Amino acid sequence: MKKLYCVIGNPIAHSLSPAMHTALLEKNHLDASYVPFLITKETFTAAIQGLKALGISGFNITSPFKEAIIPFLDVLDPEAEACAAVNTVVVKDGRWTGYNTDGAGYLEGLRSIRPITNADQILILGAGGASKAIFQALSHHTEANIVVANRTVEKAEKMVVGTRHQAMRLSEAEANLAIFTIVIQTTSAGLTEENAELPITLDNLTAGTIVSDIIYNPAETPFLKIAKSRGATIQNGLPMFVNQAAIAFQLWTGIEADRNLMRNIVLQEIGGK
Repeated sequence: MKKLYCVIGNPIAHSLSPAMHTALLEKNHLDASYVPFLITKETFTAAIQGLKALGISGFNITSPFKEAIIPFLDVLDPEAEACAAVNTVVVKDGRWTGYNTDGAGYLEGLRSIRPITNADQILILGAGGASKAIFQALSHHTEANIVVANRTVEKAEKMVVGTRHQAMRLSEAEANLAIFTIVIQTTSAGLTEENAELPITLDNLTAGTIVSDIIYNPAETPFLKIAKSRGATIQNGLPMFVNQAAIAFQLWTGIEADRNLMRNIVLQEIGGK
């Protein structure tokens, strides 16, 4: 019987997940489809019940439902539980298991630049859902020292509670920027040139620092452009986006995803718009 996979969210029309996953399904000659479903907060419960009734084989969840899906799951992966957000659901024998592949996808991309060591001082800017997933992956799978800085410092403090890591105000992180070897920008600030109010200035950035922004379109955000001009090694959000989807595909199918194919699909889609 043909399998059905999907991504749910609101908005969803902009999602490039269907293009990536459709290409993977076709390459591997799998009798399956991957489609986007626009869901509202008011219809969320009915929609989830509908997916169960349809016998969905697996699905992705994007904003604003990464937390709302949790009560509908039978099992929660430890890292998804730690960051209280799910972006991938695997269905096996009728049981729904929730995963968060964002953090692992981000870490895979970061390690493609160089290994992460216990000498690294990492600054995460922002304390939203993506930040939580990245923090969990870094804190569980590296020995680096991590600081989370956020405009509302209480949110950053909540993220690091019970760990050896620290929270800072943005102003404090800005003043101490020179000590960090890796800076990760997870906020939506500066998504466009017209809205280029960045979370911190980069005046104190040390040349050679790795600076990443989880946004992949545009390829160089204002934050990355400034970092590059100051001698940083920069990385946008494309590796994270591709890797998190590749991990989800493997969880569903047991097949390793062709990341080069996925990356090219995304670049073609972006270039065609």
